[in-house]
Amino acid sequence: MSRPRLTIPLPWFRRVGIVTVVGLCVLVVAGGVVRLTGSGLGCDDWPACNAESFVDVSSSHTAIEQLNRILSGLIGIPTLVLVVGAFRVWPRRDGLAVPAVGVLASVFGNAIVGGLAVRGDLHPALVQSHFILAIISITFGMIAVHRSNPAPPGTPADLGVRSEEVGAFSRRFHVFGALTGLAIVTGTIVTGTGPHAGDEEARRWGFDISRVAQIHSIAVWVAIASFLVVVVFLRRDRAQFDRLSTGLSTWMFIAVVQGGIGYVQYFNGVPEVLVGAHLAGATALWVATVHLVQSAIAPVPADRADVHTAKTPSEQQMPPTPAARA
Repeated sequence: MSRPRLTIPLPWFRRVGIVTVVGLCVLVVAGGVVRLTGSGLGCDDWPACNAESFVDVSSSHTAIEQLNRILSGLIGIPTLVLVVGAFRVWPRRDGLAVPAVGVLASVFGNAIVGGLAVRGDLHPALVQSHFILAIISITFGMIAVHRSNPAPPGTPADLGVRSEEVGAFSRRFHVFGALTGLAIVTGTIVTGTGPHAGDEEARRWGFDISRVAQIHSIAVWVAIASFLVVVVFLRRDRAQFDRLSTGLSTWMFIAVVQGGIGYVQYFNGVPEVLVGAHLAGATALWVATVHLVQSAIAPVPADRADVHTAKTPSEQQMPPTPAARA
């Protein structure tokens, strides 16, 4: 079959997806810088900076907010290319349109929420929604990247998982991912209650900071417990455990570092630098989570080959079969 005109090669689509995900992660951190420097209302209008000018860099606060808005606009470029590419990619690949459109819709929605947050004087509900939508955008972007591997991803059955166990296998990873997401969401409530609102006059939730921090901590420990459950079940199948070991180790390492930062910042009066590091860590943890879940439930052909060629201990100890006599 000849290649149609005006198509995007699959490897290029994948690169655009990676650029989009990296850009979204940078944008999350940039938004944190805006909040932690008290620049959330550096521009008190949207889309213009203020009533006098569309662009204003007359102070450090306005300059920081303007830079964040520029980055928000720039991320729209790879996002649009990703959507067009999902429908014009060659060779054809199913399953790319939904995550690509999901990235575009969530990025566009986030732009609206960001404007409402400014006009709403940084109401914590809007600021939290701003972050959660960014996490959703990253999720869709990573799914698009995963599905654009050189060969299409498969199913848990391709891993050697027995058909009657496929449901439970996938369900454990979905629960683990959901609980990790819940831990991140509870963290946004702590943020909405704490001192770093983006502006001194911004409204805060009226919750007790110690109580919401405890709830967030419990959610984190529950997510870690679900991760350990996944590990325990995986260790029953050495081939699966070995295949996912890098993703498992990465997730656990980031989770431990992230938890350490969280406790240190809490007991030291939540200094801005540590809060920023905690935000970056939360983003990295979510990236690691989505990658691990996708690798488990939708393995790429290279992973499947590793599983099919792996030998069990009994096979390794079994002596070679004598050659048949002529």
